Amino acid sequence: MEENLKRLTKKDIEDGKKISVMFATLDEVSKTMAMVYLSALRDKQLVSKCG
Repeated sequence: MEENLKRLTKKDIEDGKKISVMFATLDEVSKTMAMVYLSALRDKQLVSKCG
């Protein structure tokens, strides 16, 4: 499991802050759509690693 961890860079942290601010301004429907999209991206990434 530790091999999946990476050290965050300053850019990673700044990007995370920007994403957090953008997400906070979305309405509930848009938040749900974003979460579904991000979940699909994660699933696609997992599938490409396994097969």
